[in-house]
Amino acid sequence: MRTTPRLLSAALAGALLLTGCSSSDDGEPTPPSYEKSDSVEAQVLPQLAANGEDVESAADAAWVVDATIAGVDKGTAVTLVAKEDDGWSEVDEQETDGKGHVSLTSRASGDLHVVVGDGDDAIGAKVSTEDAPEATFTDDFDEDTVDGKGATWVTRDQGYVGVRTCSRASADAAELADGVLRLSVMEDPDRKGDECQLPGKRKRFAYRLNGHVGTEATYAFTYGFAAARIRTQAARGQHAAFWMQAVGGQGTGGPKKGGAEIDIIEYFGDDHPEGGLTSFTYFLDKAGRKQTVGGWLPNADELGDDWAEKYHVFSVEWTPKEYVFRIDGKVTQRLKGETSGRPEFLILSLLSSDYELPRFNGELPETMEVDWARVWETGPKG
Repeated sequence: MRTTPRLLSAALAGALLLTGCSSSDDGEPTPPSYEKSDSVEAQVLPQLAANGEDVESAADAAWVVDATIAGVDKGTAVTLVAKEDDGWSEVDEQETDGKGHVSLTSRASGDLHVVVGDGDDAIGAKVSTEDAPEATFTDDFDEDTVDGKGATWVTRDQGYVGVRTCSRASADAAELADGVLRLSVMEDPDRKGDECQLPGKRKRFAYRLNGHVGTEATYAFTYGFAAARIRTQAARGQHAAFWMQAVGGQGTGGPKKGGAEIDIIEYFGDDHPEGGLTSFTYFLDKAGRKQTVGGWLPNADELGDDWAEKYHVFSVEWTPKEYVFRIDGKVTQRLKGETSGRPEFLILSLLSSDYELPRFNGELPETMEVDWARVWETGPKG
């Protein structure tokens, strides 16, 4: 690490030496030694990281530690230390961005230490997973919670209208199996042999069913974290999405009064020229005009290229002042300004919209898989 004079002086001025070495007198491993410093700000966020090929419980996801180090150069290494079965271990190391910010993850619970530097120059801070918000909604899709009596998720009544004149939502395109919600785009058996022609287009397309479910009638919240662990479809021509809408419909007057659509993630398929990932919100102003904030995620190729091969956790942190979008805990987009002030419900979907159909390059059915969905409510702030 390159420590600047400002960082070093701040560290020494506010320092408190933490006692600790390889083990205590009774042989019990002790935390690492470093100078506690006001230059290291850290907080534990919920369990927002869990990339991998296998299905797993939401309760086993990794905690995210959000840290900012004052006065360091971009690329400064920051280490996260946690107590595991065999003692204290370095569980993650990441480099700061241009603002000294870094996101770290830990599967271990309890006390965690954020450490910058080595030996006598090390500074840091202690945080605890007990300080993170508690989950208020969890669906691991281990039980029948979709489209049945008392279901949490219900297929939305949309189809053959608007931007989807060639497709409609259907319960037939939503299936629960082995702890996974499978949402598909598939041919509509009720219109087999029929073809849909888009305005101004010569090419015709088979009518499609979309997997499209939401919690409008069963669950909504205002402010907090919402996350879903998703493996997307591979082909273009449809997009996987995790999003939210205001209960009762979106109104005019701006987001605080009228609510907003919060598109936590949309994925438009592999080999997309813009990278394929978007996060954005839109609301209606006082005149009823649609206002959009956000869009394509910049440098999407740096975030990963295995969206259809592995599960990733896509999340939003929603406060009265901003939306923070993350993938496996890493901040991908931060939208500051007035946000929705109305209760919002969850939506999971794989949608085939008319504007995408000419780019279809796969084989039906195309499928996205959702391992779990979770919310940590924080309530109104400010």
